[in-house]
Amino acid sequence: MNQSRTSPPRGILSWVRRRVLPKASKLCALLGLLILTAWITGRVVTDAYQWSQYLWWVPAIWMIGSAWLLLIFSGILALFACRLGGLFLRPMLLLACIGCTGYLIFGVWHMHRAVLPRAIPDDAIRIAHWNQAAKDIDQQAFGQWVLDEEIDIALIANARWGEDRQTLLDALAGYAPLDRERWVNYSYRVHAEPSHFWIQDQAMIASRYPMIRTGKVEFGSADRQQVLNHSSSGRGWVSFIEFDLSESDSPDAPDRLIVWFVDLPSDPYNFRQESMSELRNAIDQWDGSGWAMGKHVWEQQTWPNASFPEPDLIIGDFNTIRGSDSLDRIASGMTDAFEAVGYGRGRSWTPGSKNRFVRLPIKLADWQIDLSLVGKKWQPARYRIENGSDWGWSAHGLQIIDVAEKTPE
Repeated sequence: MNQSRTSPPRGILSWVRRRVLPKASKLCALLGLLILTAWITGRVVTDAYQWSQYLWWVPAIWMIGSAWLLLIFSGILALFACRLGGLFLRPMLLLACIGCTGYLIFGVWHMHRAVLPRAIPDDAIRIAHWNQAAKDIDQQAFGQWVLDEEIDIALIANARWGEDRQTLLDALAGYAPLDRERWVNYSYRVHAEPSHFWIQDQAMIASRYPMIRTGKVEFGSADRQQVLNHSSSGRGWVSFIEFDLSESDSPDAPDRLIVWFVDLPSDPYNFRQESMSELRNAIDQWDGSGWAMGKHVWEQQTWPNASFPEPDLIIGDFNTIRGSDSLDRIASGMTDAFEAVGYGRGRSWTPGSKNRFVRLPIKLADWQIDLSLVGKKWQPARYRIENGSDWGWSAHGLQIIDVAEKTPE
């Protein structure tokens, strides 16, 4: 009887427990380690190479969450196996999961800042950017929110032409109201000083401060293609806007603020290093053409031998993940506002999908492609991303940044 108790069990279930489950347990642990290795590689190399940019774009929750699931599955399989499998790999995977999760929470999301007080200087300038790129936006409500939030400079990309833009202009007329209407350009007018408003192609700007001049460069291919039911483009543009801060309430405020307003190519097949190099070349070869504020209206100007002015702030839709190596091509030495003072998941782009099986992983993704990069003379005081769902659906979130001039050391 004792011999029958110690003899190995027979049958297919016994074979599975002795042969399959130990190997499957070991394989799950190994796959988890490989996934975390890929995630770490993406974090280190970012988009320095075309192959690495796709590793870099895979959301952290997808990778780390998959590793945790594989760790749990490996442990469950080991419980039912007759022989140990992954005995050394599972502890390694557990430590790697804990380390990567901790780094994600404190090193990427900076969640410790949620409990740290941070004062905003009285002379800080509040700037908002939103790539609307959507239909049925309640422009009247959005414009009122901009004024209520005391936004000093509002930069809106891809607002719908026609009535939508006119409604938004009218809602923002409170920046510099006048009794009479003035033309902003040949299509739009507003009961306000036109120097506080600018509309050109996909860009729309409203500001508490008057604008002095602006210029623009475009680059890339206008061809479009469908990717995951979304239309993507290889075309991009950058506008510079020079703001006159001399009318600021603070006597110590600087006289000028130069902002680069960007909307870069969205085609995921573009190698971002090449796209940024194209942009850098377009900026360096700017022909000096632009617009300047005349006595009452914007006038087209050309500044011979002029160069694109160095920015105090680059803000917009970069279609490139925060922290990418390619950003150094146009913003070397600049400070990412989220990295400096932001916290949270930092998600600024959430593409819509009609497929419910696709919507869940998309909700778990943290693609921050709308960025704010601050120059050396300024410092970010606060940064946050707002959901624009109060005014209508848009794939992009609205980023708000408070910047102040650096005090001499």
